[in-house]
Amino acid sequence: MRILGVDYGDKKIGLAFGDSVAHVAVPLDVVPNLGAETLQVFAKKVSAEDIDLIVVGVPLSTGAHHSSVQLEKTRAFIQALQGAVAVPVVEEDESYTSAESIRLQREEGAQAYEDALSAMLIVQAYLEHL
Repeated sequence: MRILGVDYGDKKIGLAFGDSVAHVAVPLDVVPNLGAETLQVFAKKVSAEDIDLIVVGVPLSTGAHHSSVQLEKTRAFIQALQGAVAVPVVEEDESYTSAESIRLQREEGAQAYEDALSAMLIVQAYLEHL
């Protein structure tokens, strides 16, 4: 199964690719959040890349970095995304992915953008449940 991982943000959205057979996830890109226009980008990407599933990170643990407001915004995005694509869209807890992506950049020398690394971690967490 080909998976598109999403780290949703108000201004930008991190993307990653995952493969359930190989059990691997890699960071892809960061795209600007342009509202409805961004949904069209996702629909095209799903079709062009033969994506079978989209996994969106949701901030289930609220705290200093996440709030219930962000959770509501992310779930509204998920609902809009479900209407724009023809594949299932599922949630995965994104708690601590930002901190871990920063660590990967600092300690491991990861060259990808923080948001794309967060999306990769979201996909990896999803793959662990399979």
